[in-house]
Amino acid sequence: MATPLTAPPARPEPVVVPSRGPLAAAPPRPSLAALVVLALLATAAYCNALRGAFLYDDFPYIVENPQVQQPTAHRLFGEPLTAETPQLGLYRPLVVASYALQARGRGEEAPTWEFHALNVALHVGVTLLLARLALLIGLAPVTALVGAALFAVHPVHVEPVDWIVGRAELLAALLGLAYVVLSLEANRTGARGRRIAAWACFAAACLSKESSFALPGVVVALELARGARPRLLELVRRHAGEALILAVVAWVRIGVIGRFGPDLGLGPYGHRSLLERVPIAVNLLGEYFRRCLLPSPPRIFFHRSEFSGLHASALAGLLLWAAALALFRRDRAVRAALVAFPVALLTVLNLVPIQETMAERFLYLPSGFACLALGAVVAAPLRRELAARGRAALSLLPPVVAVGLLIGATWYWNPVFDDALGLWRHNVAQAPELPFPHYQAAYFLHQKRIWTARVAGDTGALEEYETALRLNDALLAKGEEGMPPDQLMRSHLSLGDICSTQLPVDHRDYAKAERHLRRAISIGARIERRLDAELGKSLLLLAWLRHVKSGVSQKDARNALLAATELPLSAELLAAAREDLARLEEEIAKEPDGR
Repeated sequence: MATPLTAPPARPEPVVVPSRGPLAAAPPRPSLAALVVLALLATAAYCNALRGAFLYDDFPYIVENPQVQQPTAHRLFGEPLTAETPQLGLYRPLVVASYALQARGRGEEAPTWEFHALNVALHVGVTLLLARLALLIGLAPVTALVGAALFAVHPVHVEPVDWIVGRAELLAALLGLAYVVLSLEANRTGARGRRIAAWACFAAACLSKESSFALPGVVVALELARGARPRLLELVRRHAGEALILAVVAWVRIGVIGRFGPDLGLGPYGHRSLLERVPIAVNLLGEYFRRCLLPSPPRIFFHRSEFSGLHASALAGLLLWAAALALFRRDRAVRAALVAFPVALLTVLNLVPIQETMAERFLYLPSGFACLALGAVVAAPLRRELAARGRAALSLLPPVVAVGLLIGATWYWNPVFDDALGLWRHNVAQAPELPFPHYQAAYFLHQKRIWTARVAGDTGALEEYETALRLNDALLAKGEEGMPPDQLMRSHLSLGDICSTQLPVDHRDYAKAERHLRRAISIGARIERRLDAELGKSLLLLAWLRHVKSGVSQKDARNALLAATELPLSAELLAAAREDLARLEEEIAKEPDGR
């Protein structure tokens, strides 16, 4: 009798002469019905994400990126992702090319549903490849189907699937899983064509996302955990192609970016030694696994202090991973999936510092292995009932309920990524003790000109900026890293602007505005020139306060305007500074304040 994931053979199976190793036996292939079910589940889970707008990083990476809007061969393959920030070490030409094909120079006018639809389609493709890989490493067909179904609907994928710039994860996972599948098949059959195809997929994955560099380790981990014992020379021979590809990719990246990876000093753990980063990596591994098994609301910002020292949630995840390894120590296929999970995460555990503390999008491909292990637990009653009775009844309940709960959570959290303000309000709710989400929420409230709370329990830009600064002071008092200088300066400038010009006249606080503007000027004078525009606005606004605030003298205003005229400002700001300076000189000549 055919099991749910395998199609009945049309003719007797040929005799397979096994080669060396436990991967030699020809595995079954997913049936068409199983593939259709998985595709429908993956589509259904994320179809309500198609309405999302461009938000946050979509603008610098897509909408305002000349590589995408006016693509040329040199811009696509001869420049890092956003040529202005080579220090980030991002080189993803295939992802940028996919944006360019869809954008077609339309900027913000391009319909976002097209970008979202392709993301969902890529997610469907990854789900189907995961089902194939599950069978290839020896999972039972029912377990493979359930594990792939859990992956298809899991809410931990909300960020990479719903956010357009999450495509790097999706494309790299699609190409990466194709590489893993083809490599394992080439190892089993010795087919040279599959080996070459695997190398091509690996090269393409490396040109999509840097996390793909760990994929050869995933292949080796899957083989060894399944019980294969290839000789060292055999391993070298099998993976010499990948080593050559990595060398070429490194050479290209150094030629294009000027470096292989990001500037280590920019990362949250760049100042820590390797010995100090090991427990941080252990915490991150535990937290990643916990989020696969126990879904949590999406978050797009984590502070480095959350993974220093003992982190209870991460410890729980690590214990769950160790317990799963112990539980399935005799099941080679599940054990292989569990071992592959940390290997797939190696590049994002901050053993080598990266730009992010933690990001749920990094879990996209590794979560596939966790879902296969979870599928083994959920499908266990179903397997036993099929083996005993040849049909399923109540044992269908656990996988159906699990898939239903996950798809419900995914549908509930998809709208978080519909717009930028909603995204950051959600993150404020998830991490109210951190200043950074409050700053971002304030920024987008400012854009919408929502200055103060409109209803009870709500907040406006004024309250969010003030909360961000207060929480930042609390972080600094603990010896932790606070908000970057550019965010601090913009917070003070924005508060100065809101308190002096945006609030109703009877609610304006010019004394508070002056304090914030002087603080913004102090910060802006000490940091890089890219904030000259903000510094110029702060100086102009401080000079304007002389008309309404006695604390700002003509001398203060004149010094501010003179400083503004020396900055490389836009023509409009520079003209405004010069005009106000001329008016001030007339005021001083006619009616000096004597200060």
